Amino acid sequence: MPAPLNLSGPCVICGQPSHGRHFGVLSCRACAAFFRRAVMRSAKSQDMVCERESCSLKDRIQCCKICRLKMCYDAGMDPNKFQTGRDLISSSSRSSNLSSVGSPQSLANFLGRPELILFCSPDRASSSKMIVDVSYLFEEMMKVYETPSCLPSPCQFENSLERMTFEMEDLNSKREIPNLQFQTSFDKNSFTRFWENSFLKTAQWFSTFAEFRELDTKIKTDILKSAGGLWIRLERMSETSVQRRKQNFGTNVMMCGEGKCVNVNEFDMDLSFCTHHSMDQLKPFLLAGISSWDAIVDALNLLIPTNVELNYMFIQLCLKPMLRKVEGHDLEIIEKILQVQADNLHNYYMKTLRTTHYSDRLTKMMRIIQLLEAYIRELKEKAHIAKVFDVFSIEFSHPEMFEYF
Repeated sequence: MPAPLNLSGPCVICGQPSHGRHFGVLSCRACAAFFRRAVMRSAKSQDMVCERESCSLKDRIQCCKICRLKMCYDAGMDPNKFQTGRDLISSSSRSSNLSSVGSPQSLANFLGRPELILFCSPDRASSSKMIVDVSYLFEEMMKVYETPSCLPSPCQFENSLERMTFEMEDLNSKREIPNLQFQTSFDKNSFTRFWENSFLKTAQWFSTFAEFRELDTKIKTDILKSAGGLWIRLERMSETSVQRRKQNFGTNVMMCGEGKCVNVNEFDMDLSFCTHHSMDQLKPFLLAGISSWDAIVDALNLLIPTNVELNYMFIQLCLKPMLRKVEGHDLEIIEKILQVQADNLHNYYMKTLRTTHYSDRLTKMMRIIQLLEAYIRELKEKAHIAKVFDVFSIEFSHPEMFEYF
């Protein structure tokens, strides 16, 4: 049996405690690291002469680099015992050399297009889009807004919130709502009627908003342009909430028109007038916000809002975003309008509902407004993505009216 190796003792180069054998001799880590650096840095170091000419072998720690390197060689250190294959730097350079030889490419790299739009056909992408002129709709909307609404003479209202609530109820009473029907297909004509009714009803509702007329004309038109999409969604969500409370249909069905509902799992859209992609390709993208819709409907079911509360929420959704866009006198007017409507809501709870404990209803209502604001932001982000990737082949003459779909 061979004798065990003696790995203890002083470093043969500097005399300090050793840490095992390095490059063939018993040495400390400092001398081993020095020898490795010195040899790798200059192959001619062993031929150089000490400049100090005063290095003493007895005081080994104070030796210059030349003398210390010669002491390493004299002690028997061998540079051939360097293990370069285990060095991290050498390994990384080796892996980089291997990667430069070639690596399998993904489909996105091979085609030079992001995975998100691999399904899009480049030859069918539209560089020039068709402009849809909706100026007629905007002009008609402004005409409706500027025409004062006629009310029966006995009607008297304490404030504008009650006045607008009456207008909403009057608009709903004029509709001839047939029995509930399922709509399974949508085309260009149905979309056109959908948006026209939405914008015209919104303009008629705003015509009864006395404080709103104090705003600058440009701000009023900006609010009117963006309010149509808010109106139709809040109205449809409220109707869906009512039908679900009556258990007329399940969670996969929602209201989509006057007396019409749709099963989100069983419908078809003819979008050939606005895109080159099929409905099968766009359906996951268009239905991505269904969960947010359901969350708002569930919140409405918890509150069971009155028409006054629905009107108040709609005012908040229309005017609050403008606080970040206007300044000066117009900002003061909007803040005043919001404060006046908050006071009107308080009077409604105190005088009409005769309750002083309405904090729970107010909390639920603020929660619904927050969910609606998040839902609108989500729709705007989807519209931006669709614009970036040219999902649709049309543009509108008044894009502010169709910020989201």
